[in-house]
Amino acid sequence: MKNGRRKQPLEHSEVLPPTTGNEDESPFTFLEYLDSDRGHEIAKTILGLWKELQQATLGSKSEETKEQLKRNHEAWRLGILMQTALATVVIVSGVTLAWHSKMDATIAGFLGVALGYVLGRKTS
Repeated sequence: MKNGRRKQPLEHSEVLPPTTGNEDESPFTFLEYLDSDRGHEIAKTILGLWKELQQATLGSKSEETKEQLKRNHEAWRLGILMQTALATVVIVSGVTLAWHSKMDATIAGFLGVALGYVLGRKTS
């Protein structure tokens, strides 16, 4: 006991909702709230936001897919162009060396490997 004051024991109290006079009345349900004008407007707003989110997500995914396909096509075209250029160089140099009688086994082996790489590479 300090200064002549005694501590009061803490009482545990429960917070109860106010009681109405009619106890057999059913509580307000979620479906009843949705049937009200305010509940209907809130549900409609939430569904509208959900649809906008879905459209934004689907739109960005389709744009990403289009860009990926465009990049893949450009890479494929570049690969085909490089293979065609290498094959042309191999064939022209082989014919030129054979025409001037300068083709030997080492050069023929190198040109054969280069042409085999070009023709054996998967293009799809």
